[in-house]
Amino acid sequence: MDRKLTIFDYLSQVFMIFGITILILNVFCITFGEYAKDFSTIFSLGSAGLSVKTTLQFLLVISITIMLKFLFTTDLLIKKLSLTVRIISLFASVFLNTVLFIIICKWFPVNYPLAWFMFLISFTISCTVSTLISMLKEKTQNRKLAEALKRFKEEESE
Repeated sequence: MDRKLTIFDYLSQVFMIFGITILILNVFCITFGEYAKDFSTIFSLGSAGLSVKTTLQFLLVISITIMLKFLFTTDLLIKKLSLTVRIISLFASVFLNTVLFIIICKWFPVNYPLAWFMFLISFTISCTVSTLISMLKEKTQNRKLAEALKRFKEEESE
C-alpha cells in the first residue's frame, strides 16, 4: 500500500536532515573552528559558527540529495531497475553531488589526501547508518502490517 508522496514529504526530509547537519557542523565549528578557519570555507568564521553562504550551500546539497533519494527510491521516473541497482545508483549520485560541492564551494583543499580520506570515511559511515535505519524502519513497518493483517483475518473469521 504505497501512498502518494507530496511536496511536504520532500520538504520534511530536507529540513530534518538540514537541521541535523547544521547542528553537527556547529558542534564542529565550536570544537575545531579556530583550527580549521584557514583550511576550509565551512569554518570561515572559526568557532563563531557557520556563515550564511555555507548554510545555504548545505541546504542546496541536501535538497539535491533528497531529490535523488526520491528519484531512486520511488517508481515516479525509474521503474525497471532492481532495488540493489537503485541503492547503488543513489549512493553514487549523492557521492558525486557532494564531491562537486566540495570542489566548487572549496569545503576543503582538493589536493589534501587526508581530507579526502576523512570524507570517504564519513560518507561510508553515513551511508551505512542510513541504510541500517531504513532497513529497521521497513522491518518495523512490515511487522506492523503483518500484525494488522492477522487481526483483520481473525475479525473476518468471527
